[in-house]
Amino acid sequence: MRSRTGTAFSPVKESPAAADWEVRPSGMLVQTRGADACPPVPAIRVKVKHGAACHEIYIGALASFGELKKALSAKTGLHPLDMKLSYKNRERQSAAFLDSAGVMDKSKLLLEEDPAARTKRLLDLRKADKAEKTAKSISAISLEVDRLGSKVSEMEAMVNQNRKVVDNDVTDLIASLMNELVKLDGIVADGDVNVQRRLQIKMTQKYVETLDFIKLKNTQLSKHHSQSNQMLQKRDSQQPHNPFQQQNQQQQKQETAEFQQQTQQPVVMTMNWETFDSLFTPSTSSTTTTASSTPHASFDWEQF
Repeated sequence: MRSRTGTAFSPVKESPAAADWEVRPSGMLVQTRGADACPPVPAIRVKVKHGAACHEIYIGALASFGELKKALSAKTGLHPLDMKLSYKNRERQSAAFLDSAGVMDKSKLLLEEDPAARTKRLLDLRKADKAEKTAKSISAISLEVDRLGSKVSEMEAMVNQNRKVVDNDVTDLIASLMNELVKLDGIVADGDVNVQRRLQIKMTQKYVETLDFIKLKNTQLSKHHSQSNQMLQKRDSQQPHNPFQQQNQQQQKQETAEFQQQTQQPVVMTMNWETFDSLFTPSTSSTTTTASSTPHASFDWEQF
């Protein structure tokens, strides 16, 4: 196709999609190839000398020294962390790659056992085992404290309802919790395990304080019950036990009540007044009768 000026246009080609990029083990940034385009990674043969023995290992050219140590562990019996690989009189780290260090086919390497690394690994392993055992011990103590704590909660509910609990049960619970506290104090831990141990100690101490409060309140309830029993016994001793005496007492009470009711009846007031003249003025009939019935005394008088 030609333009008006006579020059020909070249066809426009679409740019390919943006390709993905990857970092090679050597640190070089390269374009990612397709699965079909990537050739297989060639395997190289390296010779590793370990003491008087010499081992031949087939490994990929792009592998790391850590992968080479794992391959050597199957033949030498050494742990990969205890190995010290040297190439060209220089120790190589496990994260380094063979191609970046210049390792090629038929290259020779030196393998030695690192005593310091072995000691460090054993110490770390022992520390991890100890931390695991400590965590298991704390977990077992935690389960026991939770079991005892449920009993403490039951006793606390009973005491709050003013119900008396057995003193021996409270004493036994305190002794059991104190034993768990002694176990927790004897545990030496670091990190998260130590935090868990401290939390468990605080919880156990809280249960012991609750039991002390229960014991104190239980003593108060015992005193109250004893005082109530003494008052009941005193009242029972004052009351007669003979049924005839009780009947006489009831009859006396009933008569006393009736007498009080009678005395409390209202007094009737009348307004009929009597004169006192009738008391001092004798009647005629009574006077006549008195005069007739009264004998007259006679006296003989002598004349001088």
